Order: sequence, then structure tokens, then C-alpha cells
Amino acid sequence: MKWEDVCQAFPDQWVLIEAIQAHTNEENERILDEIAPLKNFSNSPEAMKAYQEIHREDPNRELYVLYTNRKEPKIIEKKWVGVR
Repeated sequence: MKWEDVCQAFPDQWVLIEAIQAHTNEENERILDEIAPLKNFSNSPEAMKAYQEIHREDPNRELYVLYTNRKEPKIIEKKWVGVR
């Protein structure tokens, strides 16, 4: 699906999505070419809890929690610097 399709399917809701195909542009913005909605929520704490559970099981999945009233997802990548 595209972001516009998710917004139409789940208007004014929080959605947990997985990026199926994505890339980063020159401005470090993550462009989601193809996404899969995993679940929709009426509030962000529930959505974040579901995100944490899935991320704990498989941290390699590219997951996002977004609100569907956004015209575009607008996800900015930040580079980690330092020791973990």
C-alpha cells in the first residue's frame, strides 16, 4: 500500500505500519515506497505498546507508528554518533 491508501482506510487513527520498500533521500528523509498496515489504534500509547512488542521479537523490521491525518509521513533519519 501507499501512505494515501492507509490514510483513506484508517482516517484519523494511529496506525502501526511496516515498511516493505523504503529508501532515504538526500535530506535524510525516509521515503516509504510500499508499506503494510499491521494494526490501527484510537490512541498512541496502545500503538506504541504494540510497536514495542513486535520490535522486541524482531528488531530488524522497519516499523513506524503514525497518525493518519498527516499528508505525508515525514520521517527524518538521525545518525547515531558515539559509543553504545
